[in-house]
Amino acid sequence: MRKKLIGAAIVAAFFIVPVAVKFGHREPAREAELAAVQKLEIHPSILATGNLVFRQEVQLSAEVIGKVAAVQVKEGDQVTRGQILLKLDPTVYMAEVAQQEANRRNAAIAIERAQINVANQQRSLERTGQLYKSNYIGISQYQDATHQVDVAKVDLRASRESLEQATALLSQAREHLAKTEVRAPIDGTVTAVPIKIGETAVASATGIAGSSLMTIADVGSIMAEVNVDEADIARVAVGQQARVFPAAYPDQPVIGKVESVAMAPKVAMPGAQSQGRSYVVKLHLDDPKLALRSGMTCRVEIVVGSSAAKPAVPIQAVLSEEIAGIGKDKDHVRNTSYVFVVQDGKAKKTQVELGLSDDANQEVTKGLAPGQTIAVGPARLLRELRDGDAVSAKKSDIKVADVKAAPR
Repeated sequence: MRKKLIGAAIVAAFFIVPVAVKFGHREPAREAELAAVQKLEIHPSILATGNLVFRQEVQLSAEVIGKVAAVQVKEGDQVTRGQILLKLDPTVYMAEVAQQEANRRNAAIAIERAQINVANQQRSLERTGQLYKSNYIGISQYQDATHQVDVAKVDLRASRESLEQATALLSQAREHLAKTEVRAPIDGTVTAVPIKIGETAVASATGIAGSSLMTIADVGSIMAEVNVDEADIARVAVGQQARVFPAAYPDQPVIGKVESVAMAPKVAMPGAQSQGRSYVVKLHLDDPKLALRSGMTCRVEIVVGSSAAKPAVPIQAVLSEEIAGIGKDKDHVRNTSYVFVVQDGKAKKTQVELGLSDDANQEVTKGLAPGQTIAVGPARLLRELRDGDAVSAKKSDIKVADVKAAPR
C-alpha cells in the first residue's frame, strides 16, 4: 500500500508541478519611458534655405564703354543720391559731341540754302506766269517753273528733317558723355568696389570682367530671401511667422514674417541643372541685434498653420502597421497608427487617428484623452512590446510631452 501511495504522489507531481509553475510564474515588468497625454497647440512648419539681403541694394554697371579715369569713393563710404562716384575717360565721347555739333550746324546751313532756293524758284514762277499770260511762252515752260518750286519746297522739308536728326544725334552724344560720370542712384553705403583705375568698364550685365562697377545698399534694413519648394509653396501665405537661423548664428534665431510670395517660379541660371521648381519668399525681419551681413546663408522655418489645443503625444510614441482589408477589400492594405496606453501596469495597444504634427509632438484627433499615460520609449522596447505586457516607469517619474514654443 505504501508503495502505491508513493507512486501516485510521483505521478501527481509530474502533472501538477508544471501547471503550478506555469500559472504561478509572472513575467517581470518592462521598464519604459512614460508620458501623459495633454492638450497642446501644434505648429507645423516648412523648412527652406536662402540668403540675407539688404532691402534696397543697387549694383551699378557702366552704360558706355570706357577706361576708368577716377574712382572717388571706397567701400564703406556713405553716399547721397546724385553724387559722382566714378569717372570714365571722356575723350572719345567729347569728340563725338563735337562731331555731332558740326553736323547740326551743317544741317542748319542746309536749311538756309533750301529757303533761299524756294524764294528764288517762287520769283521765277511769278515771272514765268506773267510771260505765260502774255502768250510769250508755252504751257510747258510754265509747268516746269511750277515743278521747280515744288522740288525746292521738298528740299526744304528734307533739310529740316536732317536738322532734327542731327539734333537727336547730338543729344545722344551728350548723353553718352554724361554717362562717363557714374552717379549714385540712391542714398546708401558703398558695399563693394570691384573695379579699379585703368581697367575698362564694359556696358554689359552678363557678369564679365568690367561689367560691375560698385554696389550701393541701404545697410540699415536687411531681409531674408528663401527658396520654397513647389510642393510646399501652396501652404505659405503673407503674414505667417518664421524663425530665421543665419549661418553665423545657428543658435540665435531671428524672428521674421512672410512679406511676399513669388507668383512665378525662380528662373534657373543658364547652363545650371534644374533640381525642381522653387519660389522666392521674402521675409521681413524684426529689428535684429546681431551683426548680419548681406549674402549670409540662412535656414528658415516658416510656421504654416496652428490648431486649437488638442490631445497630443510625443511624436516617437506613435507607431504604425499595415492591416489587410476584410471581405471584398481583403487585397487592400491600409496603414494604421497606434500607441501603447499604460493602465494598471499593463500595456494596451490603442489605435489612434492623427492630425497635425511638428518636430516634437503629434496631434491625436481620436483614440486618446488628456491625462492617459502612454509609453514613449525606448524605440526598441516599443517595437517589442505586446498588448498586455507588464510595464513600469523607467527610473524617473512620469514625464509629459515637451511643448514646442511658437514664435511670437
